[in-house]
Amino acid sequence: MTIEPNQKYNIIQPLLLACVMAIGIMIGFKIKGNNQRYALIEKWDASEGIRQTGRVEELLRFIESKYVDSIDTDTILDDAIFALIDNLDPHSEYLTPVEVEDVNNQMEGHFKGIGVETIMIKDTATIYKVLQHSPAKKAGLLSGDKILKVDGVDVAGVLKPFSEIRTLMKKSDDKIGLQIKRGKKIMSLSAISEEIIVPSISSAYNVNDSVIYIKIDRFGNNTYQHFMDKVESLVGKSGYKDVMIDVRGNPGGFLPEATNILCQIFEEKNKILVTTKGKSEKKYEYKSTGKRFFNIRKVVVLVDENSASASEILAGAIQDWDRGVVVGRRTYGKGLVQEQYDLSNGGAIRLTIAKYFTPSGRSIQRNYDDKSKYDDDYNNRVVNGEYFDNTPPKKEKSNQTFQSLIKKRRLESGGGIHPDVFVPLDSMLFHEKYPEIETDLIEFYLQNTQSPSFKNIQTFDQIKSFNLKEDVYNLFLKNANASLTKQEEEKFFPIAEKFLRLIIANIKLTDEQSVQIDNTFDETYKAGIEQFSKK
Repeated sequence: MTIEPNQKYNIIQPLLLACVMAIGIMIGFKIKGNNQRYALIEKWDASEGIRQTGRVEELLRFIESKYVDSIDTDTILDDAIFALIDNLDPHSEYLTPVEVEDVNNQMEGHFKGIGVETIMIKDTATIYKVLQHSPAKKAGLLSGDKILKVDGVDVAGVLKPFSEIRTLMKKSDDKIGLQIKRGKKIMSLSAISEEIIVPSISSAYNVNDSVIYIKIDRFGNNTYQHFMDKVESLVGKSGYKDVMIDVRGNPGGFLPEATNILCQIFEEKNKILVTTKGKSEKKYEYKSTGKRFFNIRKVVVLVDENSASASEILAGAIQDWDRGVVVGRRTYGKGLVQEQYDLSNGGAIRLTIAKYFTPSGRSIQRNYDDKSKYDDDYNNRVVNGEYFDNTPPKKEKSNQTFQSLIKKRRLESGGGIHPDVFVPLDSMLFHEKYPEIETDLIEFYLQNTQSPSFKNIQTFDQIKSFNLKEDVYNLFLKNANASLTKQEEEKFFPIAEKFLRLIIANIKLTDEQSVQIDNTFDETYKAGIEQFSKK
């Protein structure tokens, strides 16, 4: 059984092990409003008024005409662009035409496909989840189905890259023929590829009579409107509520979407929410409008190490102005603003054009002078114990100490937003065998969905009250690829129970219900709820 998870998310976001066909999300940026195209291989000589050949293009022409062997100049040019961008900051990047399409779809909140999330089990793409109201749902596809062929093309047992399978399954307007294996039966089904909407707010509900919970997964181009719709539907006739905003795992998105939401948090007009500064970009201050539509009282923001960019802007403004309480763990630490420029080949360059600063003047950006150290930040947080006991990161000499603007509390600068209330992680999540246990559990459930142990666990209340029986756990251990000692088996039991509950909820329920069940057993969520009862 093989799954290739993103290690950074593997520890914290278990269900991201599913190779999600639905959506991937990128670190936050803002897209330039016009459609200008910029050629990297040419330059404009203003003094002569003519277009001159750039050095890269000149070199390519020599290679094309003189080089001894046949070459693919497009590949060489792409490699040159990647090398050029690699000398900049960690978040400037070149996007290929295919990546541009994917990124635009992600930020707009839709994708082309049949509406399934899949994982690779051994050498076969296996359906993990069928999205509600999707073509796949209408076609009768089920969790656990193994995809053998797509339009007659073998995709199982051939180690075909998942990206190729995904391309086959997102053809526009065509009926896609699928051959699947369900248990021991081989079946043929068909589904039509359609635009699938993926909301940027996955869950919103009333915790109790006074508290609203809203989970924002990314700041897409309609997030503010979705936020307003959710608040309006939950506030009711009273017109006021306490609000918990969950941006754990949220990598950012469009800056104005975050500042518009902040305008609903702050009653006063002209409060600075965030400032951007760049070498060629003028200093710009985003300020509150004073136009609140709802009386939002207490505010709690849940964050973790995967909360980045626009998520940090939101948390930083609330923390700086003492408007609410930030709960969780230190955030990612991305304080750079990207602008995206289209290129003539259909690709794009996403270039860092400014840095952002919180209302108190703090920079949240981690130091990236040493890129290898920058990339190892997650591992370093584990080694220094930060995930477990709130050990502060080693201060950099350039770091300053700041104060909150109302209560004059000490605030840390650089390396992300430090929470007001720290919530540790279970150290077993960092055990070397944990990733394999996760993948084994997913496979175990998908292969046993119709067994007596799981068949009758269908409703919200049944899943919420799910308890892992010892005989079922022993059966799992017997068939698992991971080899555990007796002591490890005991320590992994509560984690396996919680993860299985989350798998079942994610597959059987809506996203909103699944998040609600996960929160019931989540320590960060519980700590956030406690803040509302404090003065």
